[in-house]
Amino acid sequence: MRLRHALVAVLAAALALVCTSPAQAATGLLVVNGVAHENPGRGCYPASSPVSVKNFTDSTVLVHAAADCQGPVTAEVGPDQSVTAFGGSYYVF
Repeated sequence: MRLRHALVAVLAAALALVCTSPAQAATGLLVVNGVAHENPGRGCYPASSPVSVKNFTDSTVLVHAAADCQGPVTAEVGPDQSVTAFGGSYYVF
């Protein structure tokens, strides 16, 4: 019984941490296919191929081959880098 209470307490604490963590956004300017995004939020975004990324943020951007950030990563664009790659979506960290 004590083990079950301890497990419930640990799971509740982990859930509280997940629920209270704010969504992070990249700080800076991200230009994708000529469209500027100021402080883009973390997540997956659609794009049309070829995907041109100019990353002036503090986060990494991954270009994925397919929509919904599926398929292989075709490019990893770090801060202050620019890349043009085949892709159907991109993910901002």
